[in-house]
Amino acid sequence: MKMSSKFVIRLGLWSVLMLYLLFDLVLFNGPLKRSVRKMQGFPEEKLASDMERQVVARVFDKPILLSQVDYGVDKILWRTGRTRNDVSKSERIALRNSVLQELIDQYIFRIKVKLNADEYPVSDEEIEAALRRFASRFTTKDELFKAMDDMGFEGEKELRFRLAAKLQQDKYLEAHIAPGIVVSEEEAKQWYEDHKKELTTPASLRARHIFLAALTNKEEEATQKLEDALKKITSQEETFENLAASLSEDERNKNSGGDLGWMTQSRLPLDFSTPVFALPKGKAQIIRTKLGWHLIEVTDKKEPQLRSYEELKPEIFASLETTRRKAAIKDYRERLRYREKEHVIIHQDMLEDDWTH
Repeated sequence: MKMSSKFVIRLGLWSVLMLYLLFDLVLFNGPLKRSVRKMQGFPEEKLASDMERQVVARVFDKPILLSQVDYGVDKILWRTGRTRNDVSKSERIALRNSVLQELIDQYIFRIKVKLNADEYPVSDEEIEAALRRFASRFTTKDELFKAMDDMGFEGEKELRFRLAAKLQQDKYLEAHIAPGIVVSEEEAKQWYEDHKKELTTPASLRARHIFLAALTNKEEEATQKLEDALKKITSQEETFENLAASLSEDERNKNSGGDLGWMTQSRLPLDFSTPVFALPKGKAQIIRTKLGWHLIEVTDKKEPQLRSYEELKPEIFASLETTRRKAAIKDYRERLRYREKEHVIIHQDMLEDDWTH
């Protein structure tokens, strides 16, 4: 029986295909085999793919890009008025690691929140407010779109979805840590009693001086000038302000009457603070320090003051709640990440790479 030409062609093509599959999948590590292994999750192929795409971590197999991490670092730098050029390599790695841990937590939270989404609803008003806060960090739409692209967001719809998810995560987290951050009246009062010393405003004074530097004056000449100035001030022949303007070598305050402003003893050099805080109010005197000679007068004084519990109560509650919230969040994240550690993969070496663009 004679075979048709079409059958022969099909048989030939089928044979070629089978040979290709044999060579690609069995005899050699061809592109098809690598693709199949990658889809099946073989570690070496997935690692190579992650390196190529700059996937720095995976959480429940969801990728976190290095560009996402760098965008988070940029936000930190932006809040402190810095740029990438101000950051050393060691600080870059530390900042990246901090941001990455935050992103990993967010990814884990996202999974947890999805299972309980109905319990933590987010309103359109909350999403709009979050969207405005996000957009306010950029001066042009191009910058905004580039940031969204760097973070892997495909348009405003996905951005809104991600912001809503973050709001849900915050609510989820707050609900789980809320019992551990409550501060009772008794605890607040006890904290006040235990910290009265730190809560007491130290004694302070305001003073003015006429200064002659040791670097440019001899002791005998300097003390004579200041003694003459003191006599004129005492006899009201001349004002302190005028003499400060004409004699003082302290350029910071000579034209403001020699005013040094309010000072506490702990923030001054010992050779200056000890004699000054011993002076009575309104009596000028000459003192010597390492820097030179001062004709100084205390113009006002405030005694140590302890504000009442009722006055400090809002601040105490806020401080204790903030401290407990930070500790509770840290503890909850650590426990959650420990439970899900098998679902987290980090390519730590990638954090040493250059900045992404």
